[in-house]
Amino acid sequence: MCNPPCNIPKTPPECARCPPMCCCPGISYCIFDLESAIFDTRHIYKKALLEVALSYDRVIPEHLLIQSGPMETAEMAELICRKLKMPIGWELFLSQINERASELIANPPLMPGVERLVTHLSKCCIGLALVTSCSESMYCSKIRGREEFFEIFCTVLCADDAELRAFKPEPDVYLIAMARLGEAEPSCTLVFDGTAKGVQAASDARLSVVMLAEPEVPCCWSELATLRLETLEEFDPEEFDMPPYSKTESAEPRKPSRRSSQKSKGSRRSSARQKKADENPADDEGAEEDEGEEGEEPA
Repeated sequence: MCNPPCNIPKTPPECARCPPMCCCPGISYCIFDLESAIFDTRHIYKKALLEVALSYDRVIPEHLLIQSGPMETAEMAELICRKLKMPIGWELFLSQINERASELIANPPLMPGVERLVTHLSKCCIGLALVTSCSESMYCSKIRGREEFFEIFCTVLCADDAELRAFKPEPDVYLIAMARLGEAEPSCTLVFDGTAKGVQAASDARLSVVMLAEPEVPCCWSELATLRLETLEEFDPEEFDMPPYSKTESAEPRKPSRRSSQKSKGSRRSSARQKKADENPADDEGAEEDEGEEGEEPA
């Protein structure tokens, strides 16, 4: 059952006796964008775009994909239709792209490293919020089968929320999410977003932001980001004064070194000889003589 977004933050039971979060140094609250920081959907919209264009025997060049990246979807559809001389209007083109993207995104994979990070932050009493560009009903559809993981988030802000008036790149979505986290302030709140518009929105809200971008995304798109990463597997909580993973994860047993665990036959023979010498000192001298004889090379 999908829980509707709520203005009242849900405090995990184990955090009930924690001190006020912003009394601690570093980051105490984190806000994640569903589509670009929780789900790895970075390739999905691009794939839908290329497939629909190809169905009309059109190939979208890479430079045009990069140019249209930061645009609103309607503006992007209009540009591509015009540049490629598509035989249909941009409104129909956009509708077909959205329809195909919806099919591809029905069961999106999680961003590498996100499950580990979110679970760790929750155990450390870091307040967590989620923002999404989809409606509440679509959000419930997207998380089906993963409800237990998404219950970790204290509050969820959907696109059809009554309080939300303007979308990214306006900062409203992050300002509202901060307010619903309770004591969140810009100085102790960190955003995870994978889009240029999301980075702009977080920056305008005076928030630190980690941008999750593919290598081919132009550097200028992440100029406002505090940190740019490819996936959350590269993220180190300690860089933002948050508890290290070692606080919530038991240390994995160290694998024995092959060099130290695989002793040579000579080493085992020497150890056995030493043990025998310790047990019978009288034979020690004879053993040394035998060893000397064995070591002599034939003439």
